[in-house]
Amino acid sequence: MHAWTWFLQRISAVVLVIVLGLHIGFLHFSNAGEPLNYGDIMIRLKTPVLISLDILLLIFGLYHALYGLYSVFLDFNSGKKERVVVFGLLVAMGLGFAGFGIFGLFCAVS
Repeated sequence: MHAWTWFLQRISAVVLVIVLGLHIGFLHFSNAGEPLNYGDIMIRLKTPVLISLDILLLIFGLYHALYGLYSVFLDFNSGKKERVVVFGLLVAMGLGFAGFGIFGLFCAVS
């Protein structure tokens, strides 16, 4: 299992670079030389494409970060019980942060 999750972390890094570039390009730099204000950014953020990009950024960022933390924990050669507990805590944290982030995004655009 560790080989697949390690590979998925590498895939998530590539997806993060692409999605972050698209996010920054669409949201912040696609205005033809005119300064952006908060209202302009919020109008752009309400499009389904940018909402989807931000959700992808959140999910892949959380997976990449939390699996990185779990990999660091695995380097300590702990027992199976400790690995299960830490894995459960990281999954709970990830789901909590993802839910909070998606809720916050939808509250901001509504």
